[in-house]
Amino acid sequence: MAESAQSIGFAIPINNAKKDIESVLTKGKISYPFLGVRYVLVTAALKAEKKLSVDYGALISTGDNGEAAVTPGSVAEKAGLKLGDIILEINNEKITADNSLAKIIVKYNAGDKVTLKVLSNGQEKTVSVKLGERSE
Repeated sequence: MAESAQSIGFAIPINNAKKDIESVLTKGKISYPFLGVRYVLVTAALKAEKKLSVDYGALISTGDNGEAAVTPGSVAEKAGLKLGDIILEINNEKITADNSLAKIIVKYNAGDKVTLKVLSNGQEKTVSVKLGERSE
């Protein structure tokens, strides 16, 4: 609690704190998992706008300022993910507006193996990847 801030306090979920403490103890730093894609969450509106075949998932897309959709050298690139692919699930956990790709990825550690269900060129495929580490 910040004393001079009129009783404003901040809280960190204990599971996040435990994960960060374990990371510091084992690696000497806080480590975050990294897949290496930019995306927008697929909604019913985006499905209609882009004429997509699904109304959920993470559509791999370029950034607002033209940043690459897939980070060069990332695990996503090595797995063959590309602009326009839709990541539907991670380890059988469906990606939705309430359960975003970022929310799912943060449950894992850098180095963990996960299985992605991806819609690419109208075909579903399964891709196994070992999560990288986000560099700050």
